[in-house]
Amino acid sequence: MRIISGPRRLVTKLIRGPKRFVKKTIKDRLLAGRFASRVFGRDTPLAGEAVVLMCLWNRPARLRETLALLDAQDYAGGVRLYLWNNKRRDHPLYLRALREYVADGGTTRVELVKSPFNLGSIARFYWARKLALAGYTGPVIVIDDDENFDETFVSTAIAHYRPEAVTAWWAFFIGVSYWERGYSVVGGQVDHIGPGGMVCAASIFLDDEFFTQLPDRFWLMDDIWLSHYAKTRGLTLAKLPVEITMVLEETNQYHSMVAVKEEFYRYLNPGTI
Repeated sequence: MRIISGPRRLVTKLIRGPKRFVKKTIKDRLLAGRFASRVFGRDTPLAGEAVVLMCLWNRPARLRETLALLDAQDYAGGVRLYLWNNKRRDHPLYLRALREYVADGGTTRVELVKSPFNLGSIARFYWARKLALAGYTGPVIVIDDDENFDETFVSTAIAHYRPEAVTAWWAFFIGVSYWERGYSVVGGQVDHIGPGGMVCAASIFLDDEFFTQLPDRFWLMDDIWLSHYAKTRGLTLAKLPVEITMVLEETNQYHSMVAVKEEFYRYLNPGTI
C-alpha cells in the first residue's frame, strides 16, 4: 500500500499543479476585464439604465422568465442585464433564448459571457469590476435566476442605493454561530447578506483583494465573503425593502454546503462556535 500510494500522490500533484496555474492565469485575465461577451439588443449602452448582474448555472429554462420579469420593470431608465454562464454545455440554450426573446419594455440590452470553467456566483462581480474599470461609477443590482420579483424591484433598489452600503433583500443578524440567525428588518441589525436581490457600488470590486484573498477552498461562498469583506472595508450592511419569492429550491447549491459555510464563517470570525 505504501509503495503504490506514494506515486499516486505524486501523479495527483503533477496533475493539479498545471491546473492551478491555468486557473490562476485565467483569473488574472478576468481581473483585468479581459473576457469576451455576446451582445443582444441595443449596441451602445445608454446613461441612466440600471445595471443588473446575474450568474447562470443549472436552470436554463428560467432565463426567459427572468427576462420577462426585468422587461416588466417600472424603472424609467431601462435595464441592462449582464449574464455570466458557468455551465458551458447549456450555452446554446441561453443563446437561443436570447435570440428568440423580444423585449418590449424595460430590458434594453443583454450581454452574455461563457465562463472558461465554473467560477461560481462570484463570477458576476467580474462584470461589476469590468464596468468600473471602464469608468462606470454607479450601482449594480444583483439577482439570482431562482428569484421572482415584482415590477418595482429595480426602481426600489435604485432608490435605496447608497455608495457606502451593501443593501440586500436576503439579510440576517447572526448570534454566536453562522446558522444561529434571524431575518433582519429594514433599519435593523444586519450581519450577513446574500447577493441575490442586492444593490451596491460597482467600485467596490475595483479592489483586487476582493477576488485574490478569498481562499480557494471557500471560493463558492461569495455571500459569506462579501459580507465579511464589506464590513472590514467600513461598508454598511442593510436590508432592502423588496419582496422576492424563491423558486426551484431543490436546485439550490447551498444544500451541499451547510457544513462548509459554518467552517468558513468560523475561519473569518475566530472565537465563534
